[in-house]
Amino acid sequence: MTTVQDTVPQPVAVGAEMAALRRFHRDTTWSGTITAGAMGPGSPAMTATGSGTHTLIQDGRWVVGDYRQEQYLLDGTPAVSWQLHWVAGWDPARGEYRATLADCYGHAAVMAGHIAGDRLVFESIGEPAVRLRLTWDLESDGGITWRNEVRVEGGEWSLVEEYRCTPVTDAPAGHSALNDAVRRFNKHALNPLMRYLAGRRHWYASRLGHVGRRSGRAYTTPLVARPVPGGFALPLPYGSDVDWCRNLLAAGRGVLTSDGVSYEVRSPRTVPADEVVGHLTPTWQRLLGGVPEFVVVTAGRAGDEAGSEPGP
Repeated sequence: MTTVQDTVPQPVAVGAEMAALRRFHRDTTWSGTITAGAMGPGSPAMTATGSGTHTLIQDGRWVVGDYRQEQYLLDGTPAVSWQLHWVAGWDPARGEYRATLADCYGHAAVMAGHIAGDRLVFESIGEPAVRLRLTWDLESDGGITWRNEVRVEGGEWSLVEEYRCTPVTDAPAGHSALNDAVRRFNKHALNPLMRYLAGRRHWYASRLGHVGRRSGRAYTTPLVARPVPGGFALPLPYGSDVDWCRNLLAAGRGVLTSDGVSYEVRSPRTVPADEVVGHLTPTWQRLLGGVPEFVVVTAGRAGDEAGSEPGP
């Protein structure tokens, strides 16, 4: 017997298609390159680092990704901060994946996708003059290679950008204290007010002065720096390919201002997390628990020949 309630359409069930999709949507950090001309006629080649976090909504029917990326000219000069919001899921009526995206340039689009083994591909729907193709390839070491390609007016596909993505959590579509901390820090560190506050007394963010390895220009970067015996540990949530780290390693020195005190830092080296976490407070162990490596530096108060180690 059919009841009135039976005539009301019910939400789609969450099936194996979403489990397959979530393999490609992991919280990650990445680094890679952007080809010359990819962002418009005359645009330069660039390098980029970024991070992405994912959540599930509507009882697992959709996976939502939020991504932030910093792009640099080849000499290390910051060029642009880019953001994108992504929602993807399975469309049973069409028998394919569908995704919507919106970025900080005002672009919004709908894409259709499919999975073949360890590869996920989304393409623009319809017949737009500029067609996009996004590809995720799962690698044997657990990483992901991601590519963005474009085709104009039915021509050949050309590469826009390519990145090597490193998962920072063990679970797909997860949400970690690390990612929350990094997202909050990045949100504020990009704000001029935070740049002003970084390094001041009783403020959690420090300020690193470093010199461009190619340009010779002086830069200042807000970051987290935690005291350890003999110096500081600087977490690398985006990996060691970020420019401040590369500049510091190349120069072998810099100036770190933390809690209102400036230190000359030297002998930078990257170390695995297990060499650092035991020196952190329980709170910082939780917040930085997913960071795979740190830069450790020795430190002495700037202008103090005898040197003075940072306090806890």
